Amino acid sequence: MSNQIKDRVADLLDPKVMGLALVVGITEFELFIFSKGVVRLAGQDAWLSVLLGSLILLLTTYLLLRLAARFPRQNLFQYNRAVWGRPIAWAIALGFLIYWSIYLTLLLTNTAAANALLFLPRTPPLVPTLILVLAAAWLAAHGLPAVVRFFQLAFPFLLLPLLFIYLLALRSVDLNNFLPVLSNGILPVLKGAIYFAGAWQGLELILFLSPFLAGNPARATRSALLGAGLIVLFSFAQTVISIGIMGVENIQAAIWPGIETISALDLPGFPVERFELFLTLPWLVAVFTTIALFIYLLSYGISEIFHLPRHRKTITYITSFALVLAIYVFPNYIWVLKVREHFNYLTLFFVLALPLGTLILAVIRGKRGAGNA
Repeated sequence: MSNQIKDRVADLLDPKVMGLALVVGITEFELFIFSKGVVRLAGQDAWLSVLLGSLILLLTTYLLLRLAARFPRQNLFQYNRAVWGRPIAWAIALGFLIYWSIYLTLLLTNTAAANALLFLPRTPPLVPTLILVLAAAWLAAHGLPAVVRFFQLAFPFLLLPLLFIYLLALRSVDLNNFLPVLSNGILPVLKGAIYFAGAWQGLELILFLSPFLAGNPARATRSALLGAGLIVLFSFAQTVISIGIMGVENIQAAIWPGIETISALDLPGFPVERFELFLTLPWLVAVFTTIALFIYLLSYGISEIFHLPRHRKTITYITSFALVLAIYVFPNYIWVLKVREHFNYLTLFFVLALPLGTLILAVIRGKRGAGNA
């Protein structure tokens, strides 16, 4: 792996873009299904789990920024060699490639299933998935700065419909569905918090976007924490609305609690009957942007660890096509849901434990990158 960023950057990105990039890059299909896993562990106290898990999410964001600030002109793959040594750094990079590949396969399978059920039931899932992935691959092939600039354009189309839906749904929340509080003790709440903290793949973007920022990545701290805070707001609203409208038992029986919650809305006199249609635009934006981000990370990682920087675009398209075919790996959708639940714990290792270990080791060994403030 080389020590220099291979993407050509004509103009560096403003550090303020970090928070927006996190919101758009992390928010995806998981927003509409994670509440089922948290409710399964914590019951009606899932909202407390989200609050505690949010502290872990914010702390992780801060620690990742501290790590990025020690190596402002390098990304994780590049400075891992100095921190861990070549063999371990190569193994870590390979682990990330496997992690991202599994995640993209799960995301694409979720997307294909939702598309077949909600939008194009008579169209073979391979067709819309292939179109979506090829468009995302085309964007990813232009480099991470181009991906993030698209995030800036897409942000309002993700944010505004979600806020509109949540504001409408809050009036239908039944507070009795949250009682009694802590009836099963604090342990289920802690388990739900850990599950929630692992539900948001993509925070590692901080470690790969930082070299493209103007100045030291520490300048992006406020922006990144605000972005993580907005993700927390979305998550908390989704959990409260799901429990308040559907109740714990119905959430556990649902496949996609978030979508079914919006479908259950009933506002007499309102000129709209199917509120889930308002999710179409943010759902497409969230899924597309996340796919584009992880296709970039995966193709970049392959080109870096196998020393193929000149073939980055070819690798991007080949990888994308392979991922589309990977949606047929799972025999049925139940497998996808089960794997996704366990995958959240794997996220805790790659996004929290591994970078934290890298930061601690870098401090102990006194490792810093060029340009460190």
